[in-house]
Amino acid sequence: MTEKSIQSEPNHQNSNDHSTKTQGQLLLEMIAISGEYPAENIHRLIPATSYAKKVVSALSSNNLIKTVYSGGLRGYRLTIKGKRKLAAENHARYDGLWEGNSETNRKRAGHTRRLWVHSMAQVYTLMHNANVHIFQDTKPMIFTPLQMSLSQTANVITGPCFYSSREQKGDDDQSNAIKGSRATGALVTPTHLYAVYNTGNTHIGWWEKLEQRYKVAVQSTILRTIGFSQHNNNSVCGIMIGEGLEPLEKYWAAKRREASSLSFLAHTFNSFYYVTNDVFGEIQLKLLCNSAKIIALKKTLSKGLLPHDNKYPIEHDALAEDGTPVLFCCLLDIPRLLRFHSGLSLHRKAGKVIAFDFQHEVLGRYLGDKVEFVLLSFEKFVKNFFPGD
Repeated sequence: MTEKSIQSEPNHQNSNDHSTKTQGQLLLEMIAISGEYPAENIHRLIPATSYAKKVVSALSSNNLIKTVYSGGLRGYRLTIKGKRKLAAENHARYDGLWEGNSETNRKRAGHTRRLWVHSMAQVYTLMHNANVHIFQDTKPMIFTPLQMSLSQTANVITGPCFYSSREQKGDDDQSNAIKGSRATGALVTPTHLYAVYNTGNTHIGWWEKLEQRYKVAVQSTILRTIGFSQHNNNSVCGIMIGEGLEPLEKYWAAKRREASSLSFLAHTFNSFYYVTNDVFGEIQLKLLCNSAKIIALKKTLSKGLLPHDNKYPIEHDALAEDGTPVLFCCLLDIPRLLRFHSGLSLHRKAGKVIAFDFQHEVLGRYLGDKVEFVLLSFEKFVKNFFPGD
């Protein structure tokens, strides 16, 4: 195994309004938009365990949050005092969150609903840590009934914005299209559209037709509310979030038992990226939100290699001098990886994969000894491409 050097690239991180906030205030805001924040995920907001305990204790002592424990799930919810505090500070940010029977206003919820709420909180946290706009007062509200009724608007996406499945429920057609989808929401960047799924550490089943409907509905609404000039040539890609890389192996194991089990992952989206719910995933998500950095990374990885050949029968990004197909896996695109693996088996060829060091163990077990790995230091990559992180 070798380590490939990466040249430094300029950093163009999207600004985030949480950069100067206290961690207590941030936790309050994350509880507000989630409805309930899972205790097991608090380290993703406040890495120091001892300090996280102090923050939770202080907020509880001030009667701003309360702890809920039921069915093995521990979480934090806002008290009435906590809601009033946040609403007084920034009404536009929390408008509508505590009205009616919304998820963020329910006093009680069943175990299944709480699992979903906790899943949403994990996604919000990952997005926040990747400098994605998650609050309604910091992004265009493109899924509101008023905006969806307009054919052209002045909305422009200047930075990455995440819209949860709750925010996407507008008119009847839109609601019916997303009903039943496992998507937690949509990530919209200046250049790309992504449907976002959080599978945790489980191997879940999919209804491909439902997800296709969701994809079409999201793309249609975004094109109407942002305008055709910015995203008219973009198809919706997918992002799957998982607890580590091991959940992927459950899908691959299923494929060996039943050939159709990966149909959803292989065919619903042209690109379906897998990112982990940790610091690795945060950086990969930042990369997916920055097309200039993706281009720069591909340019760096292509040095010393032959360009892509459209007539070559195996999925690849480049070719080695001896004709070996090379796949770039720093952004793990599941459909391309599946096609690469199938192509090598079908044509009885060896291949080469360029990936981050933390991906090697799992990818190696899947691809086997017919693939040579070129490993990149994730730490060095971050220092060069995202020096502020």
